[in-house]
Amino acid sequence: MEINNLTSFSFDEDKLRKIAEFVFRKEEQQGKISIVFVGLEEIKELNRIYRGKDYSTDVLSFILDERDFRGEVIISPEKVKENAGKDTDFSKEILRAMIHGILHILGYDHIRREEEKEMKEKERLYLSLVENNFLKSYNKKQ
Repeated sequence: MEINNLTSFSFDEDKLRKIAEFVFRKEEQQGKISIVFVGLEEIKELNRIYRGKDYSTDVLSFILDERDFRGEVIISPEKVKENAGKDTDFSKEILRAMIHGILHILGYDHIRREEEKEMKEKERLYLSLVENNFLKSYNKKQ
């Protein structure tokens, strides 16, 4: 997994890689992805070009090769921070956005209500596992 941080925010890249690998394993999938952190203007422009939406969003996902589940997750930390507000932990929201983007690359969507429910349940499950310190036991298994 490749991480490109084009912002002034800093992240624990090793932790992000392990969480992404964990989601792929739980979904019994393989493949390579990249995570790119961009500013508000960049994600707004990508959202406008590829989705026809002229506003910033927190996360976009692009499938590059469906056979190998190769794709790119683009995250705007500024938008994530804005969405999180004062009552939500920013680092938790970054993980939620990343997991959300990965699930899109793995084929999940939220256009239809039943698909949205399944995707949200998976997102909550993986975020909960991360919050419950799965990394300690995950690292021991490696």
